[in-house]
Amino acid sequence: MRRARRPAATALALALALQLGAAVPAVAADITATAGYENGNSPLNLTQIARYTSGQFNVDGGVMEIVAYNRANSFAYAINGQNGLLAAISLENLAAGSSVARLSGTDIDVKALVEAADSSFRYGDMTSVAVSPDSATLAAALQAEGYNDAGRVALFTCNSDGTLTLKGLVETGVQPDMVTFADNDTVLTADEGEPREGYGAGIADPKGSVTVVDVAALTSEVVGFDAFDTRRDELAASGVVLKKGAAPSADLEPEYIAVSGGKAYITLQENNAIAVLDLASRTFDGIYSAGFEDYGVTPIDIDKKDDAYAPKTYGSLMGIRMPDAIAAVQAEGKTYLVTANEGDAREWGDEDLGTFYLDEDERDFGDEGVTSPTGAITAENSGLTGKVVFFKSGDFDGLDTGKDYLFGGRTFTLYEAGADGLTEVFTSGDDFEALTAQYLPDYYNCSNDNTVVDDRSGKKGPEAESVTVGTVDGRTYAFVALERTGGVMVYDVTEPASAQYVNYINTRDFASIVEGSEEYEDGELDKWVTGGDVAPEGLLFLSDAVSPTGEALLLAACEVSGTVAVYQVGGEPLSVLPFTDVEARDAQAVRYVCENGLMAGVSADRFDPNGTLTRGEAVAALWALEGRPVVNYLMDFSDVDPAASYGEAVRWAASQGIAGGYGGGPFSPDDPITREQLAVMLYRYAQHNGYDTTQGGMAIREFGDFTQISGYAVEAMTWAVEAGVLTGNSSDTLAPGQAATRVQTAQALFALSQMAE
Repeated sequence: MRRARRPAATALALALALQLGAAVPAVAADITATAGYENGNSPLNLTQIARYTSGQFNVDGGVMEIVAYNRANSFAYAINGQNGLLAAISLENLAAGSSVARLSGTDIDVKALVEAADSSFRYGDMTSVAVSPDSATLAAALQAEGYNDAGRVALFTCNSDGTLTLKGLVETGVQPDMVTFADNDTVLTADEGEPREGYGAGIADPKGSVTVVDVAALTSEVVGFDAFDTRRDELAASGVVLKKGAAPSADLEPEYIAVSGGKAYITLQENNAIAVLDLASRTFDGIYSAGFEDYGVTPIDIDKKDDAYAPKTYGSLMGIRMPDAIAAVQAEGKTYLVTANEGDAREWGDEDLGTFYLDEDERDFGDEGVTSPTGAITAENSGLTGKVVFFKSGDFDGLDTGKDYLFGGRTFTLYEAGADGLTEVFTSGDDFEALTAQYLPDYYNCSNDNTVVDDRSGKKGPEAESVTVGTVDGRTYAFVALERTGGVMVYDVTEPASAQYVNYINTRDFASIVEGSEEYEDGELDKWVTGGDVAPEGLLFLSDAVSPTGEALLLAACEVSGTVAVYQVGGEPLSVLPFTDVEARDAQAVRYVCENGLMAGVSADRFDPNGTLTRGEAVAALWALEGRPVVNYLMDFSDVDPAASYGEAVRWAASQGIAGGYGGGPFSPDDPITREQLAVMLYRYAQHNGYDTTQGGMAIREFGDFTQISGYAVEAMTWAVEAGVLTGNSSDTLAPGQAATRVQTAQALFALSQMAE
């Protein structure tokens, strides 16, 4: 087994999430292109190029969850678990290398369509969505209202305008949690069968299963695990985790499916196992343990009280991988499986009814005499001072009684799938914690519902939630989403046993709080939603042959922020800026103006983003954008030296009506240019070049000080705000009379340049 190897970080990290600095509604947040931390230092670059925002968010998650894509109509379909609708999001107008775009979507009421077709089905929830390889059919997994009732797969014809036409409903097992196409004619569902009313006499624990659906015939076969009830001891001996006294047919809970070579590979998350289903015979070849992380060898940070990355090894401690998502990849003529090892607790039932069950064993090492469940870890021998959540291993078979166990592995793992089962060939070890601590030291192991450093160290750390694979330029990559800290880790898995870390992108805005998301406990802010893309739940890779841009894309559905992030995968690397005072959110605009000679740094390593720009410098930048034309025009400003660096620029701007003096008098080239003066120059420049300057919309009225705009600048400011050339100075102010900063000017010039493309 090989463990991960990682390069040193780049000198300048270009991937911090956009930093707005003020709390703003999610629907109003600016979108700024964000690059991967290793761009320019890795064989694979990552850049955010678009975002869909549902306008909804939830501190507890469950908004944007799973996303699918139809190559024929260029629509992505994302499940909104909060309103129960399916968002149809058009990607048709994306262009490779373009500025970051806001994507629009149309909600489809799947529940209404289903209930109109079959009133006998008591609709509960939509959990997953998939599109057939030929893009003709969309499948949605539907759970019934009753937790012990059979679910449904809804099959739709995909229309060119993004709408769906219901073809039929097919019965599944209980609680279908994931749906995928094995081919154009076959749909599979992972039927989880959770005991949602807890455990106890007379309380049902539904059986887990995999449903195989014939798309054309609208028929199905539910394949259960009854054959393994007589093999319970064998499973437990191999490391499959089973609740004591429970039959495998009821206790095994399918979570996710990957298909390759006529086999379906199904994660059984709570059981720490992977099942292999032969699709031809519709029988299981076997059930295999996903293995464990050994924290006697691999360092881990489980102390949430020290507010820093402090990894240690513990001889008695193991991580139960409990894989969530799984992907299959062909390499070296073999099938390999990639798992995201999230971990998951069983928390079911009702305390008032006496049926509640939770398999967590929380120990606070700040209390006197507290130890780990085995007694091997104490505050004295470990230095631990906070809470650690252990797995209640005494309630389960398949574990070593001499070991302490944690939920999840904080890793992803690669297995070779062979005739005799699964062979582990690689695990990422401590990479996810070490890398996020390196890139995000202030937010290391924070949660998806806060930004408190170390908050998740005593639980499941960054939580590897989802995984997908894709090929770019002949190399195969695994993309692993981290639900808690956020972002996507990328590894080269072309040679699975020698997998290599290559990049990480995180487009969460850690510095902002979405208004209305705050939750308090004992008067203290306890939970909140940040801006950007929070808690990636589902990933989808689009190859360059499928992508609407002609470049490979990665889609990430984010369940807390209610967004779908679109990342360009590959393409030309972004150059590393020499300036130490430019934040990553501003890097694209600053890079553009510097590389194109519109502006320059104030020194070799400083851009001075918050400094001001003079009227002469602003005109010179627009003149450079125009190509520095020479005009035969009389210089009629007595305070402008024709030999000055901006002299020819002022002559050109005056000749084209782009800039004039104060009241027909002096030009005042050394005065700081105000935001409304800049808007007027940009507006006139846009008109000069034939750009669309229609103003339709009332975006400007969202700002409390819009009435302070000078009369001459109202038209220009209205256009600039509506077109996104200028943004607010804060969440609710335009500050029209305030001096424009150098970085604001750079952003405006970059936005203006995009109109010409």
